[in-house]
Amino acid sequence: MCPASDPADDGAPALRLHRPARLQDASDLRYVLTGWARARDLPEALIADLELAVYEALVNSAEHAYPDGTTGTLHLHAHHDDHTVRVTVTDHGQWRPQPAPDPLRGRGLPLIHLLADHAEITATDQGTVITMTWQLTRDRA
Repeated sequence: MCPASDPADDGAPALRLHRPARLQDASDLRYVLTGWARARDLPEALIADLELAVYEALVNSAEHAYPDGTTGTLHLHAHHDDHTVRVTVTDHGQWRPQPAPDPLRGRGLPLIHLLADHAEITATDQGTVITMTWQLTRDRA
């Protein structure tokens, strides 16, 4: 496994990490992603959107993909080119529905769709992939 403390600032446009699907590891991955984005001189407004949307995807995967008592894996892949930043969060579990609606929860996926320029969620029997894309030409001021 790649350690979450890896700053990933070697100049490569891609970041690939995987960690156990636990809330603390989701936080660690968020901090590494933020450092990777800052090392590429991405605009701070974009970094803020990226950090929150990706964290929501990571937490959703950690909380919902694996049965209680099991820990699966979270995969984070980020890629940056001249026009876009694309981040993919992948799990290999089966998302479980919440037992009852909770008025204090359930805002993660709508928030992801609001913060990313494009978000796609693909659920299969092998897991769930959340792909978020941001256009670098968009004014975020």
